[in-house]
Amino acid sequence: MAASLYAMARLRNLTLGMLLLGAGCSSGATHDESCTPGDADGVVGGTIRVLLNVSDTGYAVGGVDSRSTQPNIAVQNSSTVKLTITNVGSKAHGFHIACIPTDLPAKCPQESCFPDDTTIAAIDAGDSVTITFKTPAVEGAYSFTSDAAGDEDLLGQFVLT
Repeated sequence: MAASLYAMARLRNLTLGMLLLGAGCSSGATHDESCTPGDADGVVGGTIRVLLNVSDTGYAVGGVDSRSTQPNIAVQNSSTVKLTITNVGSKAHGFHIACIPTDLPAKCPQESCFPDDTTIAAIDAGDSVTITFKTPAVEGAYSFTSDAAGDEDLLGQFVLT
């Protein structure tokens, strides 16, 4: 089953690549693949729902009653994510994802960032916020934290594979 899923994903990527290449040729534009980030596992995209709690001591993936202490979220690059953050703490906490370097040639973008609308201002204690966004194409570990005063130790990572 895993082999057939892998084969289907590779076929989808090959087909998409041919469509994009064809679109570039028909418009007279050229495509510079040196600015296209690599994809280590050959799988991109998908749709995923993520539940994330934030307390006064840290982030934890899972529902409010999950008892999880895992602060890191792992998803595919170029995925659509529906993220619900619930503040289970006693004070307001926010959410901000840092950019990472791309390691691409100098003529290419030098950092990769999540969309601006993934930054969430302080969420009041007991409240939840849900956002939907597309993850960057560049794989790696993107750190996230709260921008609220005193939250410097609230850390986690969005790991894109």
